[in-house]
Amino acid sequence: MARRAMTRTAGTTAAAIGVLALIGSGTAGAAPATLTWNNNGTQYTHTVSDGTPAVGETITVTTTLSRTQDPDETYDWFKDFHPSCLTYVTGSATVTDSTGTHQVEPYLQIDPNFIAGDFTTAGLKLVAKAGSTPSPTFSAQYQVGSCTPGTALNTGIAYLSSAGQSDFSTRGPSITVGGTPGGGTGTGSSNLTSLLGGFGSSK
Repeated sequence: MARRAMTRTAGTTAAAIGVLALIGSGTAGAAPATLTWNNNGTQYTHTVSDGTPAVGETITVTTTLSRTQDPDETYDWFKDFHPSCLTYVTGSATVTDSTGTHQVEPYLQIDPNFIAGDFTTAGLKLVAKAGSTPSPTFSAQYQVGSCTPGTALNTGIAYLSSAGQSDFSTRGPSITVGGTPGGGTGTGSSNLTSLLGGFGSSK
């Protein structure tokens, strides 16, 4: 079953700042928002490339999975939660590990509030190993749509791994949309692959 996600951005201003935003980096002087926590022997670092983006800007959200103890932790699926006023940039979801960078699509579920990569079906063995570098990462890009300005909006993750299922969907960091509206219309991916049973749950 396919689902089309679309977002309408505000009209351009004389400056048209959003049109000039660099993919994955945002406007000059953008400050990343980062939150780090530990769970079941793994340290999670969840980073938004710009914590105060403007409408029309494209931001990158990255999660680093750093294993701090034995045994290894293997991930079956991973969800990246985002405000519904952000639209996933088609083809941008990747996993990077010691063997390189791998595309997650077409094994990616796309929902207004999250994207979810099915590593088992994709044939990706995402493993966090104690003391191994680089630590694996999950990364995706989003275009900022008509978010309520000045309001803190949560991001987060959830996953199923060999250590169990965990839900940090509202853990953070938060982003607060501001600045001058940019131009253009963002379009989300319409691909929705049939995933493993229970994969579409919010847990």
